[in-house]
Amino acid sequence: MKWYQKWAWYEPGCSKEERKLLFKLDITILTFGCLTFFTKFLDLQAFQNAYVTGMKDDVGMQGNDLQYTTGVFQAGYCSMMIPTNILLTRVSPNILIPICEILWGILTLCTGFARTVNQVYLIRFFSGVFECVAYPGVIYCIGCWYKRSEISRRLSLFYVAGPLGTMFAGYFQSACYTNLNGKSGLAGWRWLFIICGIITIPVAIFGALTFPARPDSPKASPVLTQDECILARRRLEEDGNEPPRVRLTSQVFRNVLSSWRPYAFVLLYIVFNQAMITNGQPFNLYLEAHSDIYSESDINTYPTGQSALSIISALVGCYWADVTGKRWLPSLVICVCMTIGAICMAIWDIPIGLKFFAFYVAGLGGALNPLFMSWASEVTVHSAEERAATIASMNAFGQALLAGLNIVTFSTPKAPRFEFGWYWVLANNIVQIIVVVAIMVMYERQKRREVPVVEGLRVKAPEAVEEQGEDSVKGTFTAQLWLVNLFLHTRL
Repeated sequence: MKWYQKWAWYEPGCSKEERKLLFKLDITILTFGCLTFFTKFLDLQAFQNAYVTGMKDDVGMQGNDLQYTTGVFQAGYCSMMIPTNILLTRVSPNILIPICEILWGILTLCTGFARTVNQVYLIRFFSGVFECVAYPGVIYCIGCWYKRSEISRRLSLFYVAGPLGTMFAGYFQSACYTNLNGKSGLAGWRWLFIICGIITIPVAIFGALTFPARPDSPKASPVLTQDECILARRRLEEDGNEPPRVRLTSQVFRNVLSSWRPYAFVLLYIVFNQAMITNGQPFNLYLEAHSDIYSESDINTYPTGQSALSIISALVGCYWADVTGKRWLPSLVICVCMTIGAICMAIWDIPIGLKFFAFYVAGLGGALNPLFMSWASEVTVHSAEERAATIASMNAFGQALLAGLNIVTFSTPKAPRFEFGWYWVLANNIVQIIVVVAIMVMYERQKRREVPVVEGLRVKAPEAVEEQGEDSVKGTFTAQLWLVNLFLHTRL
């Protein structure tokens, strides 16, 4: 096999039927996933851009109101994330996710008509409530439909829609400010929210018509045939991907809470969010603080370079992870690069070119998002409930602490220096490296327990059997029978 064949979109040896199935899944899951992530980031970045191009004065925002508004959004976002994503194991994703997206699209449109800070607070809180299911929900669905070796490259394509939304928002805001400012008596930033809302609603309708349910659902997909659904379930079963339990009992929750995996990945995602805090807002505020040098257009467009680097690093890093099976390797390389950039920003008194380099290198961290999410999906493949809870908890706790600590570490009145903030980012980058190494060690140990290799054959180790009662007895008997057969084979 040539080295470049390992980097193909479809894995080597993939049958014609599997390619057709994967093509349909890519078209339905990834198209809607990318569009919904694009509109989500379009909304988030539009708010940052609007703040520095007129919204601040028009609605009377001052002091830390920007951070407070972000905190209100995150309060709604994080408080509902875990319940709604557990709900995805019981309610069809093609119903729940599009309904929530329609509602947040309406709220985004309403932001364009806000007149006071309190109105902004109210709108942003409920925007967070209805946006919370989209990102972790699509990741959960990707983990439900694809094999472990196929997840990262799909998540990379899904993830790059976010930076594209960020980039588009910058250019879009610049166009709105230039061409629509004052049109019908509305400021350019108001038109930005109106158009963003109008874009979001058709995306939700498209998702309702094409996005699949879970593979275990009676009507799994509107575009897959019955034979393709059977093939999809067989592929997942062979890969060890288990459907949700029939009953959501207390034992299911105890199994999730007793595992090391949710805690490790939640910690990793928390420090990741703190290490990625340099991406976006501080760059905008740095440019705004030097408005005598940088124009309105520069303030909106220069930070898009971070997003461009996020796209490239996500695609390369996730392909690298799928090809090698070592998700820790590209993660460590990126963490080291981000640490170098954080050191530059902590020093601060450096040449302008090096400072821009440090801002832009933070964009490399964009690849860590899909890398960590695909890693979490891989290690929790044996439990649909654990996968949903882990992914949702990662996002919920990571975003919640980001919103709370952002007010302290990157307080707007302290822009653009943020002396404590940059040291905080540096410390979290170092911790991030340590946690990545720790998860790598624990997961390798878990794989050795679960799938030992004897004479080239993969068998389930007796110590990996976790079922109780009759299942435990059957597992022990099977292991004993296998040992007897192996003994007879060697004697013969």
